[in-house]
Amino acid sequence: MGSMRKKTIGEVLRLARINQGLSLEELQRKTDIQLDLLEALESDDFDKLPSPFYARSFLRKYAWAVELDENIVLDAYDSGSMITYEEVDVDEIELSGRRRSNRKKRSFLPLFYFILFSLSILLFVTYYVWNYIQTQPIETTAANYNVVTTTTNATSSESTTTNQTTSTSSSSEASTVTVSGQGDVISAEYKTAKDTAELQFSVSDATSWISVSDTNLAGGTTLEPNNKTAKTTVSKGSPVTITLGVVKGVKIKIDNQEIDTSKLTGQTGWIRLTVSSK
Repeated sequence: MGSMRKKTIGEVLRLARINQGLSLEELQRKTDIQLDLLEALESDDFDKLPSPFYARSFLRKYAWAVELDENIVLDAYDSGSMITYEEVDVDEIELSGRRRSNRKKRSFLPLFYFILFSLSILLFVTYYVWNYIQTQPIETTAANYNVVTTTTNATSSESTTTNQTTSTSSSSEASTVTVSGQGDVISAEYKTAKDTAELQFSVSDATSWISVSDTNLAGGTTLEPNNKTAKTTVSKGSPVTITLGVVKGVKIKIDNQEIDTSKLTGQTGWIRLTVSSK
């Protein structure tokens, strides 16, 4: 028998960190997030963070570092709710223990509960990671084929039209991507006359997990030497967040124009991308 329990985001993060055997200092090295901000996350003190955008990106980074499903954490943050998880019911065992209990046995009960509790957390994390792995490859490959078939004709006809135009227009097109900021998070703006833009990722010999919010790559995909590219379509208007598990070695282009990632200084990085009118 199991019962559903609720915990705050901070409590779940802290338990996942302890479950991974990580101290706060080790987590700081892994995530490049200041110690006081990690403590703020674990105590649900999100007001200490510069903005909700940073809170989300730090939560995503923390979840990635302790192998928690970032979607569950971010959903709880966005809706301001607690996280529900299943915990083994200990009532029956407790009763049978009491019946034969003497003082010596009772002293083992706290340890027994602790082990039981740890196991239920471990089961919870394992279940979600397994679930995530199960659903992931099928979703992204199906979605990728979709995008490829619909856009191949469009890109090939575009490239022929740009070839016919003069070299001046191609140089002015190259300047339609502007990148600002530095650190873990940078902003990029792409100006275009079209309603949508094609975002292309590629690696040559690096391995990196990537995702793009509000697109068919929201669930993420892993680029590696035997799966080198991914594409998706971004619409004008609301910005999307590109997450790079590993920044080095990943090339990003939008409508065949490169987005400069040299200002991303961390191992993991985020790009806030806006597509706007020319």
